[in-house]
Amino acid sequence: MNVLGLPIPDGYELPFIFTLIIIFVKFALCIFLAYKIIKIRKEKNAVAISFLSGVLFLIMCLFISRILFSIFDFFLTKFDTSTYANFPNVWYWKSASLISLCGIAVLLIVIDKRVMQNKFKGIFGIIVFIAAGLEFLYPVNNFNDFTIASDIDTVGGLCAIFIPILFIWLGVKTPGLRKTSFSMAVGTIIYVFGIALVSANFITLFATTPDVIYATSTILKTIGLSMITYATTHFAA
Repeated sequence: MNVLGLPIPDGYELPFIFTLIIIFVKFALCIFLAYKIIKIRKEKNAVAISFLSGVLFLIMCLFISRILFSIFDFFLTKFDTSTYANFPNVWYWKSASLISLCGIAVLLIVIDKRVMQNKFKGIFGIIVFIAAGLEFLYPVNNFNDFTIASDIDTVGGLCAIFIPILFIWLGVKTPGLRKTSFSMAVGTIIYVFGIALVSANFITLFATTPDVIYATSTILKTIGLSMITYATTHFAA
């Protein structure tokens, strides 16, 4: 069936629309954060500018990677796992994964260096960069290879959990930043759960349909990103 003039696999028309919504949300947040950065440059607050720039870079990466993942899912593979390892399909997936992991890595390094005063020497971001490189360079010739590359990507993505951990720690240690720190932490957790929700395992586990899963995922990701943006702009205020 066609959606907006595009051929979409049967049964995935609504998931495609929900995907377009979250792509638009990410684009809008990028514009908003870019405006905020321009606005606070006059204040010459290096920490605030770096933190805002790090979050902007992450959301830009998530925006670009979601477009590539969408091409991979809806147009190249049409959710047929037997085609995941085919060329050029796998390279769209690898590129999308690389971009999203780089966004996470850069933000982790910015948080450590600018917010935590280099307390952890950037180790969390370095781990994500290593995982991103391994995942991108790992040779994929069949679905088993794709699964291994996906597992590497998952390990790198799980490092995003360090973001809420760091901000919970910051909120506990710094009462003045408690509200914004906890908002950042909770927003990140909600967003990550929204990402994890879009999987065949969850569809099977809850005995539901892709429509319900994608709708719920879109709502959670929008809430999570909104909380992250709120925390970022108020942290920089």
